Amino acid sequence: MWYPANQLIYRYLDTSGHDTGLKNANGDYSSTPTDFYIQADVPLAINRMLISIEDEKGMSPEEYGDLGSPLAKGIFVRVTDAEDNVLCDLTDADPIKSNAHWGRHCYDVDVKNWGNTPTDELLVARWTFAHSGNPVWLSPGEKLKVVMRDDLTGLVNHYFQVQGYRVSKWDPRALAMP
Repeated sequence: MWYPANQLIYRYLDTSGHDTGLKNANGDYSSTPTDFYIQADVPLAINRMLISIEDEKGMSPEEYGDLGSPLAKGIFVRVTDAEDNVLCDLTDADPIKSNAHWGRHCYDVDVKNWGNTPTDELLVARWTFAHSGNPVWLSPGEKLKVVMRDDLTGLVNHYFQVQGYRVSKWDPRALAMP
């Protein structure tokens, strides 16, 4: 099925949930946990999330980015209602603390390196929710969020882009939404 361009979603999660907040999740969230999210104003179908972590050269599986160690508290990915009650914990109460942990959820995880000269590396991961049999459906007010709880100021860039579509009345799959 195809969707018109004005119904497609290609959005970075941000701190406001409405595309007006901070999008680069490389701050210090150790004392104040911060959510990067999208909040539905109309029904949404989120097919996948692209994760990118840019840091200095030398990323290893057991650390996060190239911070030198795993995260202390870790990252959760959740679906919540408008009052932030958890509807679904996509990380199953087991937070992502290292680069390798993204591979527990995303089949496609890779580190891009551009040669031997000192340069940044980029960890990229593709979490395709639709491959589990269903996209993540968000009803109005619901949120898909990434919960940050550690100091990530050593990262160069840290982004989460969601891709999907706005559900309209003509979409037969919308009738199957709970």
